[in-house]
Amino acid sequence: MKIAIVDDEKDELDCLSRRLENQLSLLGYSENVIHCFHSAEDFFSAWSPGRYDLILLDIYMEGMQGIEAARRIREQDRDCRLVFSTFSNDFASESYEVGAHYYLLKPFSDDAILGMLRKLDLETYESGRFVTLPDGKNILLRNIVYTEYHNHVVTIHTKRDGQMRTRISQTEFQHLLLGYPCFCCCSKGVLINFHEVARQDRAMFTMSNGSAVAVSRRREKEVQAAYAAFLFQRMRKEMRE
Repeated sequence: MKIAIVDDEKDELDCLSRRLENQLSLLGYSENVIHCFHSAEDFFSAWSPGRYDLILLDIYMEGMQGIEAARRIREQDRDCRLVFSTFSNDFASESYEVGAHYYLLKPFSDDAILGMLRKLDLETYESGRFVTLPDGKNILLRNIVYTEYHNHVVTIHTKRDGQMRTRISQTEFQHLLLGYPCFCCCSKGVLINFHEVARQDRAMFTMSNGSAVAVSRRREKEVQAAYAAFLFQRMRKEMRE
């Protein structure tokens, strides 16, 4: 989960980041990236559409306030989850305008953050996440079985659409996928989706479409550790359902 928190009060920023990380871990989301920003201006200097799955904005800030920042985000990103953090819900009507998903009232508590995360329905959101390819096509992450790179072209093996090809460098393509813990680089130019592993041997994954994907000897320990962590987190989620 890729998350941005924007708040000009350092103590509240640190508190929310710490509590949010703890509650996500309790829900089974341990592979998270949380970036903290002390102003909307700082946030926009680093932001690009689609970079974050969840953005938490303080409404009252020096300079650009949360509602204005949310309007700017929604001009280019209609899909990310938006949450306002505030001491009151005075801006409820404006929050509907920008498609905010939740009001998180200050002072923050673990119960309130856990309630927010459950309300956001992150499992459903994750299943609908997609990346945009250089040709403008969108592809659901959960539709990807594995990918192969050769001669400046990535071949994407999917569950429902057969093979898709797109011209892109491997570095750029890995940047799109490897931020998500379900994706792993098994060997040079080959990425797999752990969700689609049907069977694992030490140096081989059998995927849901029957394909056998080899793990390079150099990456074997790293890949095994990543897959074990993925299975552990999936088990934790299943135990809570």
